[in-house]
Amino acid sequence: MMDISISQETVNRLYAILDGVADADKKVLKPALARGLSAARAATVRETRKTYHISQTAFKNSALVRIRNVTQTGSGIIGSIQYSGRSIPLIRFNVTPKAPTFGKEAVTVSVKKTGSHVKLNHAFIAQMPTGHTGVFERKGRWVMSTRKNVKKETGNTMHNEKIKELLGPSVPSMAGNTDVMEKVETRVNEVINKRIKHEMERLLGWNGGGL
Repeated sequence: MMDISISQETVNRLYAILDGVADADKKVLKPALARGLSAARAATVRETRKTYHISQTAFKNSALVRIRNVTQTGSGIIGSIQYSGRSIPLIRFNVTPKAPTFGKEAVTVSVKKTGSHVKLNHAFIAQMPTGHTGVFERKGRWVMSTRKNVKKETGNTMHNEKIKELLGPSVPSMAGNTDVMEKVETRVNEVINKRIKHEMERLLGWNGGGL
């Protein structure tokens, strides 16, 4: 979750400039903060994709975004944006190959754009009956087949073996990356300051003033 706030000091300064304008904070700061929250959502998607090998579609399909209402507190005005979602299948990142390998070809993966490719010696690409293709890994031991019509290999059968899908980071984890958050905060501050100036000019114009 990312909190975005405007301090009480800024609120007081605004009232000093817009002396006589009723509800100056509601007319200037709350719209500015709301615009900042909207910018934070777009910037998070953009900056996350600059840092991680993730498509915009995969990011949005895996994220649940909540923007909390802008509210006034004793220390100023605050709003927040919250991302939630499960870990994203590893196949959605930079994985080679993308097609089913049946264990005959090594799988390599890179999650972050600044990272190198990592070879997954025990992983393979497979397509499930549902049509979903993913990166899987064998889990547990093979067991002896009890079915006479199953072809055995050295006394074991792949049909009884369990597998698990490998997952990458979640949207909240990627959005919480330090570099991503710093760039998002910079963008949000730019938007808020620009919007505050715009709203102040508008109100001063209505009241016969100027900046």
